[in-house]
Amino acid sequence: MATKPPMAAKPVLQKPPGYRDPGVPPLKPPQQLRRPTHLPPSFRHAGKSRQHHNYRRSICCCILFFLLFTILLLSIGAALGYLYYQPRFPSFHLQSLNSTMLRVGSSDSLDVAISAKILAWNPNTKIGIVFGDGVGHVTAEDQDGDVELGDGQIMGFYVREKSAGTMMLHAGESGVLLDDAVAQRMRNGYKGSGVKVKVEVAVGMGVRVKGKNMWKVPLKVACAPMRLKVVGKKGGGASVGGMVKCQVYLFRWFNIN
Repeated sequence: MATKPPMAAKPVLQKPPGYRDPGVPPLKPPQQLRRPTHLPPSFRHAGKSRQHHNYRRSICCCILFFLLFTILLLSIGAALGYLYYQPRFPSFHLQSLNSTMLRVGSSDSLDVAISAKILAWNPNTKIGIVFGDGVGHVTAEDQDGDVELGDGQIMGFYVREKSAGTMMLHAGESGVLLDDAVAQRMRNGYKGSGVKVKVEVAVGMGVRVKGKNMWKVPLKVACAPMRLKVVGKKGGGASVGGMVKCQVYLFRWFNIN
């Protein structure tokens, strides 16, 4: 009996690329470690920053409102006080000049002792005026510049409503050397038509309302020149003519006339 030849082995089929056996569970991809993210400072605690900002803004608004309200109240009070008291600045006039000595020696040296009287008039009906201590300055007018005649102290005083008060100033200089031409003009003017003398006073001025003194403000009083000439044989001098008006400067620079 003839034998059958053996059957040839079946070739093994190659698996195509990407083939996955359905019986094998799928592999999980490896997990990557996540690095912590760093947020910029502007994003950190955003809610808290907004709250702080709102809180600060509320405080600023409250302060601003309080200041505006205070200014409004002060303005209303000042307006009502002005309408009630109707304050007015005092007026000043240089009333007189007197010199016990004004001598220009042969060496062109000047010796002088002079006094000035300034009248202060209070036009207010409900306000008194208080003047503090001050300083006065006296000069003689000359074409080459003013000649110093001395400084003096002024005592403070009080002027009642609708009344007048007097500032007394005593000044003097001794041994002041003058130029030949200036000395000759001073000598001739004093014995002739008169030397033009200017007076300036710096004081503090305040008000008194119902017995209470308010704060004082700086005040400068600058009087127009007044002629001073010799009177009699003893060398003394006195002013010529009537009173002259004085300019008033609030805070010593703001002219209120």
